[in-house]
Amino acid sequence: MTSKVLIGTSGWGYEEWIGPFYPKGLTSKDFLLYYSKIFYTNEINTTFYNIPPEGIVRSWVKRTPSNFFFTAKIPKIITHDNKLDLKNCLEDLEYFLRVMQPLIQTKKLLAFLVQLPPSFRKKEYFDNLKNFINDWPHDWKEKGYYLVIEFRDKSWMDNEIFDYLRKKDLSYCAVIEPLLPPRMDVTNPEFAYIRFHGFGKKIWFDYLFKEDEIKNWAIPIRDVIQNSKKVGIYFNNHFSGYAAKNSLMMMRELNVQPRNDPDTIKILNIKKESGTLPKGQSSLDKFF
Repeated sequence: MTSKVLIGTSGWGYEEWIGPFYPKGLTSKDFLLYYSKIFYTNEINTTFYNIPPEGIVRSWVKRTPSNFFFTAKIPKIITHDNKLDLKNCLEDLEYFLRVMQPLIQTKKLLAFLVQLPPSFRKKEYFDNLKNFINDWPHDWKEKGYYLVIEFRDKSWMDNEIFDYLRKKDLSYCAVIEPLLPPRMDVTNPEFAYIRFHGFGKKIWFDYLFKEDEIKNWAIPIRDVIQNSKKVGIYFNNHFSGYAAKNSLMMMRELNVQPRNDPDTIKILNIKKESGTLPKGQSSLDKFF
């Protein structure tokens, strides 16, 4: 089960994770290196807000092991501002795909997540979605990654949509949140996708899943695992380091082993590996 189930968080660059997850004394430059010593995957959240420079993408490749996999959110200028209308955002999509080439070429890109806004409703925008998929600039299957669709409106929760996803080999993104039913349909048996948002009262993501909740959610997830060749599970409840904690809890529940136990990772070794400290530096752990 462990080789086919990838569990991680949405994003990694949170200063508030220092203490709850990152050791004190670790700088943001070394967050991804430390993170990838524990997890095998991450969902890149920053690409939703801005298309990064290609040099940043190359640094993500360099700072992670060869068997570390990313998923990346499609920029909101495409999904939210232009509602997938490629007449208005094809250049943005093509530019984004060029920038992401270091991940694609090194086979570290597992999937692109097409997160759609609540205002993206079936009646108005189903044609946009179909045209967007049909006109995707290159053969994504040949490139070796998946396309994942995340809906945020109930109008998409019908058989026609799930049949369409299956026909196109698109992975439905199951969401654990207040507004949509927790459907876990496997529309692409090659790859299933699950996002945990949370049930916070003011902000969904400000929520820590308790042990009994993790155990309960693991029951339907085991069925997804049985019906999929590979599964990506990401926790988006990033407040106070909750996502990292819940990811490790779900890994234990599903018998998925982390790359390393967090308690065994030395901050000195991280700093040496990143070049923050000279490789001959003696232990400074007592100072952190």
